[in-house]
Amino acid sequence: MVMRLLFRLSKVSSLLAPLVVAAYWLRGRYGRGPCPFSERWLLHLPLRGLVNPIKRTLRESHVRPGATVLELGPGTGYFSVEATRLVGPEGRLVCIDLQPEMAKALRQRLSSSHARNTDVVVGDATALPLADGSIDCAFMVTVLGEIPDRPRALRELRRVLAPGGIMSVTETLPDPDYQLMDSVRDLARATGFEPLDETRRFLGYTSNFTRPSD
Repeated sequence: MVMRLLFRLSKVSSLLAPLVVAAYWLRGRYGRGPCPFSERWLLHLPLRGLVNPIKRTLRESHVRPGATVLELGPGTGYFSVEATRLVGPEGRLVCIDLQPEMAKALRQRLSSSHARNTDVVVGDATALPLADGSIDCAFMVTVLGEIPDRPRALRELRRVLAPGGIMSVTETLPDPDYQLMDSVRDLARATGFEPLDETRRFLGYTSNFTRPSD
């Protein structure tokens, strides 16, 4: 039994080692800010499926059939294709990314997957090009820490969410801009959100909040 436990620990250590190395490399190379387009391959590393399983993450983020969903900071679309399948033909996925190159690559990815219920927009999280109350659910995965003015971004999300709408924040190590759960919870409350639920997972978590009715 002891040998079996040691074997399992050694397997976990072998998986964690490259993640830790990647975390230190990313932090030293980029500091705070979005992953540049030239390093987009980092967003699709096979190990990401271990810490950010796509379907599970989307389910825990309350992405639901028929909803109008905002994905903030999608990059080249690691979650986007599956998100369009989840919302279904009666729903819509709106993807907003700060970098035009990322948005272009995402459009190509969605097009090759024959996703039709999507809009890809170049935009800033602190000035979302969306109407008030037009979104049912907004989710972001390892994005919040990349935004310099996080309170302003969350106030914008509150503005575009319909009353009762859900904001979902997923944070995962070894992201160099990892945000602590308590910090996210405090920020959400300070910008007018109410806690809904949260899920802890290997090396990270998903925290969900609602926009209360005015």
